[in-house]
Amino acid sequence: MMLTVLALSAALLQEQAVREAIEDEIDFGVHATIDKDIDRYMETVPADYRIVEDDGSITDRAALRARQLQAWSIITRTHALRIDVTRVEVGCDGHCATAWTDQRWDRQMLGRDGRTEFNVVTTQKHVERWEARDSRWIQVSIEELGGETLVDGKPY
Repeated sequence: MMLTVLALSAALLQEQAVREAIEDEIDFGVHATIDKDIDRYMETVPADYRIVEDDGSITDRAALRARQLQAWSIITRTHALRIDVTRVEVGCDGHCATAWTDQRWDRQMLGRDGRTEFNVVTTQKHVERWEARDSRWIQVSIEELGGETLVDGKPY
């Protein structure tokens, strides 16, 4: 009985430590996004980053960097960006984890004319896969589970 309690305690401590480390990495990325600091943002992206898009094209680290800069170019300011970790499951003997997150991003964005500003609020739930690499946790995949987009308070 005592061994079971100790094993459960160790597992809970490990889960809490992993959760805190993932939350720290997410917070690092959130602040990089708010500040539009591409170098800091790219620190969170693994060197072997590679996504096969729906059309079969490949998005590598360089393409992600370019895409992120383009996306940020139409954001005039971020009012609030929050990503909350709602659940974590640790696996791989403590070297990988799955995290469920809720995101809310409130920002001003330019319209197609490049002058008109709109308030855009998006919410999104994610399931994220993380791996411990080189003494930090790296997000290796993300799946969107659903959310909504409001433009000037109206559903988009």
